[in-house]
Amino acid sequence: MPRPASRAATPLVFAHANGFPGLSYRSLLAPLAERFDLHPLDRLGHHPDFPVGHNWLALRDELLERLDDFDTPVIGVGHSMGGVLMAMAAEQSPERFRGVVMLDPPLMLGFDALAMKAIKRLGLADRFTPAGRTLGRRDSWPSAQAMRDYLRRRRLFRRFTEQALDDYVDGGTRELDDGRVVLLYDPDIEVAIFRHLPDHLDQLPDLLQVPVGVLAGRDSDLLTPRRCRRLRRRGVRVGQVPGGHMFPMEYPEATRNALTTMLDELLEASA
Repeated sequence: MPRPASRAATPLVFAHANGFPGLSYRSLLAPLAERFDLHPLDRLGHHPDFPVGHNWLALRDELLERLDDFDTPVIGVGHSMGGVLMAMAAEQSPERFRGVVMLDPPLMLGFDALAMKAIKRLGLADRFTPAGRTLGRRDSWPSAQAMRDYLRRRRLFRRFTEQALDDYVDGGTRELDDGRVVLLYDPDIEVAIFRHLPDHLDQLPDLLQVPVGVLAGRDSDLLTPRRCRRLRRRGVRVGQVPGGHMFPMEYPEATRNALTTMLDELLEASA
């Protein structure tokens, strides 16, 4: 394990993607503890006081409550859903943040926001978001090794490093007395989160009062070149790293290098 940062280090709070508890990101995050006071969050959306609902507003409020533990402004970093929630929280309470970096966020702007609004209104979220693919997903395996073997054949996990796959299996499950492993992240909550993808954030880049950046996967089918250009036109700093939407698990070292470079730029801007 890396040497922990000093108490005076800047707090870095990390919010995970939907379906991936904070411990799934160990390969990416652990070395950052040498420089930052690191705080990966665990299973947003599972607190009974903040049930998943319209446009992730309750999830934003859950994140803001987690930040009550800090008496200084934090750096907010998040992957996918986590990145959007960090930006939403920073828009709501800018005094709590020194900056925000979103990793391949599903941030719907312009026509994408209008389309998402129509999709949800027409009850088509399961068809046009990952919700439909998540319905009925497998949530238990005879052993951790059986889970690894199963996931390695799935498209989403195919390019994970061996360590990142182990991190997901170890950090995202609990072992039962009979040796079976079951997911910690409730699949029903995962589906609900996808169904409520925010459609109200078109003005978010203009409203943010803290430095913000985005890292996009070069092969991502979410943050396409067109969407990256749109973000840049709205004043968002955009960088690229190898890999698809799950690049933090596919290329953790390259992601970490790009993230620290962007954080240096944002912290300089915030100063």
